[in-house]
Amino acid sequence: MDVLVLSPHTDDSELGAGGTISRLRREGHDVYYVTFSSCNGSLPPEERGTLTKEFEAVMDLVDPVEYFLFDYEVRKLNDSRQEILEDIVTIRNEIEPDLVIGPSLPDHHQDHTVVANEMVRAFKTNASIITYELPWNHVTFESELFYPLEPRDIERKLEQLSMYRSQREEKDRVYFREDFTKGLAAVRGVQCDSKYAEAFSVVRWLQ
Repeated sequence: MDVLVLSPHTDDSELGAGGTISRLRREGHDVYYVTFSSCNGSLPPEERGTLTKEFEAVMDLVDPVEYFLFDYEVRKLNDSRQEILEDIVTIRNEIEPDLVIGPSLPDHHQDHTVVANEMVRAFKTNASIITYELPWNHVTFESELFYPLEPRDIERKLEQLSMYRSQREEKDRVYFREDFTKGLAAVRGVQCDSKYAEAFSVVRWLQ
């Protein structure tokens, strides 16, 4: 199966689906990554490029078939909505994925909303689409699909997140903490009779 992962910013897809991506790679599926902003604008001038380096280290760990990193301005993806759609369509035509994983439609971060909407616009008739959970950005989230995960998948997710030192250590973001990651995965695991899991909303499922 060819899987395309869409991430508005460096770290979003790892936070929302890092364990599932580990499982998919472990099972031999071909995974492709697209990230739309390196978020350089969110860092002080002397730290520009830090997130790009951290993302590239994560990609070395995940080992996707291919990854694409665009440099749209963070928090202003809506200004480039058409260009983002065209990028997605170009990649769609090149990869022809069976499954697309991206941000959820009810995600209230403005950049995530743009990527979610353009993802659906591009893939609504030709791929299964599921969206990952980022609880700090949601008021509501429909957990309709669960990927049961082994402990090694969660450990791999934690390893991915640990590489974003600029977010985990310097900004001390709660959702990068190990107890949060394992706690949410354990809750989702209880819901599908597994030690751990990640939950997704289903936009479209083609069988």
